[in-house]
Amino acid sequence: MDTHTHTHAPNSTNTCCNNNDSNGAHTDDVLTAFEGCPSETEFQGKASVCEGCPGQAMCKQMANKSGSDPNQDALDLRMNAIKHKVLVVSGKGGVGKSSTAAQLALAFSKKGKKVGILDVDICGPSIPRLLDVEKKQITNASYGWIPVKPDEHDLAVMSVGFMLADSNTPVVWRGPRKTNLIQRFLKDTFWGKLDILVIDTPPGTSDEHLSIVSYLKRVKPDGAVIVTTPQEVSLSTIRKELTFCKKMKLPVLGIIENMSGFVCPCCNENTNIFMCGGGEKLAQEYSVPFLGKVPLDPNVTSCLDNGKCVFCQHPNSPAVQSVMNIAEDLLQNMTRKEEDV
Repeated sequence: MDTHTHTHAPNSTNTCCNNNDSNGAHTDDVLTAFEGCPSETEFQGKASVCEGCPGQAMCKQMANKSGSDPNQDALDLRMNAIKHKVLVVSGKGGVGKSSTAAQLALAFSKKGKKVGILDVDICGPSIPRLLDVEKKQITNASYGWIPVKPDEHDLAVMSVGFMLADSNTPVVWRGPRKTNLIQRFLKDTFWGKLDILVIDTPPGTSDEHLSIVSYLKRVKPDGAVIVTTPQEVSLSTIRKELTFCKKMKLPVLGIIENMSGFVCPCCNENTNIFMCGGGEKLAQEYSVPFLGKVPLDPNVTSCLDNGKCVFCQHPNSPAVQSVMNIAEDLLQNMTRKEEDV
């Protein structure tokens, strides 16, 4: 007998709560647990997030009565098998956050690490496209969801994109449903023993960010890598992200200045079309590490759009070399902190 079954994407994640199949049966098999509001115990440890809420006293009372949350305990068990958890964040969309997350995951893998990448951008998942795994499906086994494996890369990938009928299907969900899916990605996915889990978050500081930071609180994530572009319109939003990290007590591993110049594909000359140095100045202003500048390279952009490995096809690109250097610095810093502990 087959020990596992495949979750069929078109029938598993319709965005309407009233989807029925031809026999009138409900087809939302994978995500039935996401209906309704989260339990009271789900909000344990969120006092700082819930400041000003008139229901704080009741939440604390319910948490004390119920004791330990079994969902959180199961999540901690999964996450404790992973040495390093790195969030890739940005307060603004369009700065290349997801492409940076994908490249960092690939760079870690190229350095011999066992790497997973989790896409918690529920409404705009792009990791499947960047890694050319859009047509693959999640495997549902007795010990959890099995992450998708790209053909060209040694990565474990999980995203809501694998549950959609097609890439044009919108995810129209309220906050609690997104929160529950993020919890299940962490708790019910069989990640196994990984060296690094890269978590690609959506732009801003909203439900997804509050949820992922809260769920990982007890397993002590290494911190956040903040992605920005050099111009002031981006930097002003990134300042809010830095304030968010400080408020949530999430360490900042450093700032990456993406799109820092344009690399000519013919002569490799770098032109600062979006200014230059803004990310570095911001890092100095907030006393956080500056990880490096990643220029725009049309060859790299083309590879990412088609899900090709930029490290295989354009290893000498200034953008690729910059990402490799950033990955090496992050590995050294995380290893040093691990040894200090």
